[in-house]
Amino acid sequence: MKERDELLNRLGLREATLIHYDIRETNVRARTALNRFLFGRVDIKVVNGGRKRYRYLGLVPDAAEWVGQSVLLLDPDLADRVIAKLDELRAKRSVRTVYVPA
Repeated sequence: MKERDELLNRLGLREATLIHYDIRETNVRARTALNRFLFGRVDIKVVNGGRKRYRYLGLVPDAAEWVGQSVLLLDPDLADRVIAKLDELRAKRSVRTVYVPA
């Protein structure tokens, strides 16, 4: 493992995980849950007669790269969380290890 890490460093690469997922269009519950998990959400609530905005960040803005529709590029440790969520939602998925510029 150490030799591989040293080689990747010399080549200026890092390991990443590419995930492609597919959730049926008719499965609105699963699509909504995954979108909130990945992209976050904003809730607006009435508090003391005024409106208060609560923002919950998802994974994509900070820790994941959205490559395209249903395709994400993530660090391997974070990919485990996304894979677990996809499995929980019973979504079809494909996972590949790739090497990208560091």
